[in-house]
Amino acid sequence: MREAPDNTYNVRESMWFDTDRDTAFTGWTDPDAIANWFGPPGYQAEVLELDLVSGGRWRFRMVPQVGRPSHHGGRYVEISRPDRLVFTWESEEDKHLTNGRESLVTVTFAEEAGGVRVSIVHEQLPNRSAADALSYGWSHGIERLSDWLKRREK
Repeated sequence: MREAPDNTYNVRESMWFDTDRDTAFTGWTDPDAIANWFGPPGYQAEVLELDLVSGGRWRFRMVPQVGRPSHHGGRYVEISRPDRLVFTWESEEDKHLTNGRESLVTVTFAEEAGGVRVSIVHEQLPNRSAADALSYGWSHGIERLSDWLKRREK
């Protein structure tokens, strides 16, 4: 995580998976797949809206094992299957994560060593606390994506 020139913060996470790019991309774009991995441990994602076109909206409810649900959403900026997915992100109840403005998430899928490297860059976060929280979410979520991909390959 680092502070960007515009005084916002960016988060970067990356992981290699023993799968192909199309399958990894599906993990990010299929509502059933998203419900199986998205978010850190202890949370269940419910896909409320997913219009997978440029300018289309997405909205998820994150339901914790303990506590109240929160909602996150945005719009798709770029969908280039199986290479790249770019979308905006705004947190509704967790206002401290985005301070009422959109941040930007770019996910890339690169062939590497017989598999695929999925890299996430979440930009334009308002403060270190938001970057820390989202870094935790992305790093643990991507591990859950790995588990989902392993289960799918069986």
